[in-house]
Amino acid sequence: MITKEQVATLCEEALADTDRFLVEVKVKPNNVIEVYIDSDTAVNIDHCAELSRFVNEKLDRDVEDYELSILSWGLSGALKMDRQLQKYVGMDVEVKTKEMGKMQGKLVGYDAEKVEFAPAPKKSSKKKAAEEQANLFFERSKVEIKPAIIF
Repeated sequence: MITKEQVATLCEEALADTDRFLVEVKVKPNNVIEVYIDSDTAVNIDHCAELSRFVNEKLDRDVEDYELSILSWGLSGALKMDRQLQKYVGMDVEVKTKEMGKMQGKLVGYDAEKVEFAPAPKKSSKKKAAEEQANLFFERSKVEIKPAIIF
């Protein structure tokens, strides 16, 4: 059986010297492999195809059959790595915690243990001005952070 570690090593080799990086590898039953990549700038279909070709050249389908999908991490996935968080410092994000639920605001900063978040001001009415809230700090292990899509 093909292992996550095997695939991760191949991907990291292929992505070295690019602004793209490996986020996650999933190896499901029957050798269904999903590789998620992200970038400091953007991931396009050509980047995914290039990585797919590289991995396919290194794995031998005659020895072990598999299905390989290379996917961009995209906007729907939670930000997991420092490199992903760095991209969103100062930008709109959505945080989700068990205690407070979902909130939108800006990612102010982060370190290995915590995340600093500035909640969006509460909506104002004609009678009340928008209310600013103090920045919140969350343990990284207890918060899910996603890019916010605001229309």
